[in-house]
Amino acid sequence: MTVFVRRSSLLAGVSLALLFGAGGAALAADAAPEAAPAPDSGEIVVTAQHRAERLDKVGITIDAFDGNRLREAGASTVRDLAFYTPNLAVHLPFGENSYPEITLRGMSADNFNETSPQTTGVYVDGVYQSSAPMLAFQMFDQERVEVLKGPQGTLYGRNTTAGAVNFISRQPTFMSEGYIQADYGRYDYTNFEGAYGGPLVGDSLAGRFAAKIVRQWGGPQVDPTGGDNKGQTDTGYFRGSLLYRDGDKLRISLVGHGGFDKSDSWPYVEVAALVPQGQPNAGQICPQWLAGDISGANANCVDVSGNRKTTKSPYDNPRSLYGKHDDSTYGGVAQIDYKPIDAIKITSVTAYDHLKRREGLDEDGGVGVVTDTVRGSKVDQFSQELRIASDTSGPLSWIAGGYYSWDRLNGSPIFISDFTDWFGASTADYEKLTTQTGAIFGQADYKVTNTLKLTAGIRETWVHRHFDYTEYSIPTGGTASVAFAGTNHMNQSDWSGKIGVDYTPTDHVLLYGSISRGFDAGTFNSYFLSSQAALEPTKQETVTAYEVGFKATVMPGLRINGAAFYNRWKNIILTEIENRTGVNAPYLTNGKGADIAGGELEIDWRPMRGLSLSGGASYTYQKLDDLFEQDLFGNVVNLKGGRLANSPKWTLNGTARYEIPLSESYKLVPQFDVKYESRAQRDLLNTKILQTPPHALVNGRLALQNDKGWEAALWVRNLTNRIYVAEGYQVVGGGYSGLVYNMPRTYGISMSKKF
Repeated sequence: MTVFVRRSSLLAGVSLALLFGAGGAALAADAAPEAAPAPDSGEIVVTAQHRAERLDKVGITIDAFDGNRLREAGASTVRDLAFYTPNLAVHLPFGENSYPEITLRGMSADNFNETSPQTTGVYVDGVYQSSAPMLAFQMFDQERVEVLKGPQGTLYGRNTTAGAVNFISRQPTFMSEGYIQADYGRYDYTNFEGAYGGPLVGDSLAGRFAAKIVRQWGGPQVDPTGGDNKGQTDTGYFRGSLLYRDGDKLRISLVGHGGFDKSDSWPYVEVAALVPQGQPNAGQICPQWLAGDISGANANCVDVSGNRKTTKSPYDNPRSLYGKHDDSTYGGVAQIDYKPIDAIKITSVTAYDHLKRREGLDEDGGVGVVTDTVRGSKVDQFSQELRIASDTSGPLSWIAGGYYSWDRLNGSPIFISDFTDWFGASTADYEKLTTQTGAIFGQADYKVTNTLKLTAGIRETWVHRHFDYTEYSIPTGGTASVAFAGTNHMNQSDWSGKIGVDYTPTDHVLLYGSISRGFDAGTFNSYFLSSQAALEPTKQETVTAYEVGFKATVMPGLRINGAAFYNRWKNIILTEIENRTGVNAPYLTNGKGADIAGGELEIDWRPMRGLSLSGGASYTYQKLDDLFEQDLFGNVVNLKGGRLANSPKWTLNGTARYEIPLSESYKLVPQFDVKYESRAQRDLLNTKILQTPPHALVNGRLALQNDKGWEAALWVRNLTNRIYVAEGYQVVGGGYSGLVYNMPRTYGISMSKKF
């Protein structure tokens, strides 16, 4: 297998020279999954449609990433996937050590609100992750990762209007094998991970255990008043698996997992926004801040407490609070595959997951106690899916099933805000959100001829949510009192579906097109609520997507995949900054809609033995319908024609890898990965101070490998030390914006052994 990523995307007018000039895209695949063809066949097998299929024969836009190559490249989180696939952008609302929010084809949830549904569903071993903080896990011992573009409502359902990401952990095998790896790098970064598995009872029972521990004793964040460097990492994760099989009739997989995160919270950096007292227009928004001039605002503006950032580096700002994480998780999944007859397979997937989270944050990023917060929640979720599918090679294949899930998000409190230097009080928000989801679904593929296949599918989903909320007000030095308490519930239902056609004029070309529909249920806001009206849920949102694409092997060693799409997104659940209770805060609401269109193109090329070049590019057009929001001065403005937050117009990504034989036993393997994103706004108002500028990141790796499974490697991430604003939000009522900067250059050494 030459390349571990194969996807479809189209970008009209982008040349091959541009792509390879940007560095290519995707990583080379080293070994195929157990069910895949031989490594040199260039074929990848995926299970995105709940059946094993060759990737180049599946008429959907999908990327598939080999787990071994991800590990070798140092990809350990959801965010790292953006290096290898176009039109995927991942931002971290609370900095480097926080959970990710995914933008796929210009669609994202755009919020700081744990109760908000995601537009891209994330699945771990077939189980949907119901809350955004559950996505902060580390990748380790993965079989593969699959990224599905476009609505996946038929087979996946819940919260997949933009697409879905599947993380598939490596299953036990009936041959003893494993690996161990150790890394050491800048800021005293250490990573230890490994896995081992094999047969336990003959050829019927096998097991596997994997673990990953990351400890970083230093960090780029400096406390000018003394003390340890901040930005430290302290995480650990484990997974144990059992696999039982009885011939081809029965297969039972049991997976248990757990982990902890005791890392530092990645601090915000304050940029003050108000004209100081004693000057003309005192207390008004500072012109340097409005212009997006960070250094000018730091020199001339203050926050509501009269403070400003006085240090130059984005990593050495003094703060009133240096927070830490206190997170833990555990859970398990049982999958049973049973074939009562040769032509039918029945699958049951049962899962339970638990997350406990508590994190402190200085959200104003300054020395004053303007907005210091503690965010805490507990998530419990249970899900059951039952599928029945055909298992024949005839012209008709089908799948049908039912799904039920129950999850509870409980915050006691979920959010504590200390506004001592703002208006002399604190608030504490207690809440419980319980969600029950049920669905039935079915999809069928029919081969009309050897070259023409038709697909049709439909899903009906029911969602019930119950929400309890209490807010306490605590005057500084005073006694807490209930400011507001209330409860509400919602029942929403809708259908998702797909019709598609695949045409294969030759064995080397696939043309496909589809029309699909997805829906996300509404939800509730989770803080700063002051009336029963504020407890009204958002409406459900829907998207209708039109897509055409191709996958072509142009000649031996050269593959080109492409797609173009148009999405009509209605009743968008989005975030507006509003002053509803005396505090500028993010609130979930519904926008009328938006038109989103674009395309992607990817090329994988092996021009010579040992050399792999890949490149990807995407462009996304967006146009909002009427959307009325308060601007920075409190005036209501129409944002019609604007863009959504967190969605760059252009992305480029690339990989170059060359295996250089040194002897019969040794080879040298240099590899470079690059990604580029154009400018992205971080709020609907396109506030200049919050914008992420155009930027490119480059990672490099030089490995020495031998035929005994040993490897020693030097690596560097963010090779050019590109520093930029990666995230930001504003609270002009408090006189500040909080910015998050990316990680500077890191480098280190890695040693590993496969056995």
